[in-house]
Formats: sequence, C-alpha cells, structure tokens
Amino acid sequence: MNLDDAIGTIISRGFTERQARFLVLVARHSGVCVMRQYSAFAGVVFGHTTRRFFTKLERLGWVSTYDCARKRARIYHVRHRELYEAVGDAESRLRRPPTVPRALERIMLLDVILKEPDLVWLATSEEKMTHVSAFTAIPKDSLPQMTTPQGSYEPVRYFPDPAPIGMHVDGRWILVCLLTQDAKRELRTFIERHLMLLAALPTWTIRVVIPAHMTAHAMRFVDEARRNLRWRFDGQFRDDLRWYFETRRAGGNPDAVSDDDERAHRARLRRFSGLGFSALYPLWVAKGDDVFPTVAAQVGDALFREAGVIEPLVLPHAYSHLAPLVGVA
Repeated sequence: MNLDDAIGTIISRGFTERQARFLVLVARHSGVCVMRQYSAFAGVVFGHTTRRFFTKLERLGWVSTYDCARKRARIYHVRHRELYEAVGDAESRLRRPPTVPRALERIMLLDVILKEPDLVWLATSEEKMTHVSAFTAIPKDSLPQMTTPQGSYEPVRYFPDPAPIGMHVDGRWILVCLLTQDAKRELRTFIERHLMLLAALPTWTIRVVIPAHMTAHAMRFVDEARRNLRWRFDGQFRDDLRWYFETRRAGGNPDAVSDDDERAHRARLRRFSGLGFSALYPLWVAKGDDVFPTVAAQVGDALFREAGVIEPLVLPHAYSHLAPLVGVA
C-alpha cells in the first residue's frame, strides 16, 4: 500500500490534499474521529472550515455518527468502502461500527498520533512484523503475541495490541500502551507481552497513555514498572529474584523451596511482588534462568542508560461528554 497513491485517490473524489491525508490517517489507525482532531491535524482554529468538511462527509455518506452525552458533541465513524480500498484494506475491522467504549479508545489513540505527526506510525500487525523483522534479528516466536483458542486449534496473533507503534527518524521505537480501566493489569500485560521485543530494540520508549481522570492512580504503576525493571539482574539480586519466582511457582509457600527465616521471606516477597517483576515471571517460567542475562538484563541496562524509557502521557482532553455510559472520563 502506497500512502501517496491512497491520498491521490481520495483527492480525485473531490477532497483537498489536507482532507485526504486526514481521512487516510483515520482509515489506517482509528476508523473514528471527532471534529477537533481534524482542526489539530490541519493546524486550523476550530470553526467553519472544520464543520464544512464534516458536513460534506455526512452528505456524501462517508461517515456515520454517534449521538453523545453533550448535545452538540459527535463521534464520526469513517466507513466508506472506497476509502479503505484506497489504503489497501477493504475489509478492515475499522469499517465495522465499534462499541462506544472501543470508539473512545480509538479516539484516544488518534490523539496520541496527532501529538507526534512526524513519526512513522505502523498500524497493522503485518506492518509491525515487517518493520521489526527488517530492523532487528528477533525470531518470530519472540514477537508480541497471543493465542485465541478455537476448539482444538489455537491460532497465534502477532502484535495483538491495537495501539500503533511509532518509528522516530533517530531510530527510537515508540510502543504505545493505553490504560483505560485496570491500569496495573493493563500495563503488566503490555510489558509482559513486549519484553522480548524490547530486548531486541536498540532504543525504545513505552509511552503509557493515561486518561486525565486516571492520572494519580496510574502514575504509581508507571513509576513502579520503571523502578522494578531498571536492574542489572545479576549477582545476589538475580539469586533473590530466582528464589521469588521459584516460590511463586511452588504455590507461594516459601518453605517449599527454602529454609530462610520468615523475615527474609517476607522482605523478598514484598520486594518482588510489584509490577515489572510480575511481568517477567511468565517469561522465566517459559524459558528458565536464561532470561536473566539476556532479556531482563538487556531491558534493565537499556533503562539504566536511558536507551529505554517508560514515560507517561496524560491526555489533555476530556472524553466523558462523548459517551455517558463508559468507564472513561
């Protein structure tokens, strides 16, 4: 798929280049948008120009709309088949009407992209696999993945997270983790799924995207993950962490694996039960102690040298007015 060709196709349907670029961006990454996002993309003050563009989209049948809590607020679902054909994905899941919570998540992710328009943003799992394979030597079975049982068959989905991955001109990779409800679980799952990839990337950033109403709650887990992964994972630290993992695998009973005194047990359990270490545990179960000098040490060293960064991005916009019945404010 050639973006310039896609943009040219949309221009030929009566849109300006700026409008065509925005429509292609939405078709690739979110499928939905709100009017202020076009104003931000175009660098114009919200007003007549933006309203006229969306009126045209409605008149031509290129969008459908969601009624929102605030009387004049609307979510626009960009669904015209010709647009998705132009970007090379006529059967895109984004053409299907999303649930309201999913629509809001996609609007948030589009806000993230609009904040850094100069990055190359990878949208689909195929794009992510192609670019990661071109720039790293990571084997396919180490890519972020999940299985979806279908009877006796369990197909593997690579890069299952819907968030985009950004590529900076300086070589830094931007991995986006959107928190929406259970911040600790969502961040732990994301780190767990991406640890092998992080170890293979020379420079990287996990951009933890936080809706404003979750800031105080979620920032604690961002700090915890950053602190707990920033280790060398060798010597006594490695031995203590191995002890914790063995204890956890044994069912949480320290006496099953050690004769240490109870105070030492409790201190280690407190130290290693936090976010970051818990994300490393499933990888240790699967691969054993080899994860310490390889994956864990490489991720920890990257954070120590600031080649790896875990940073929050608190969204500046409110979303509660777009839908009254979701857990997003």
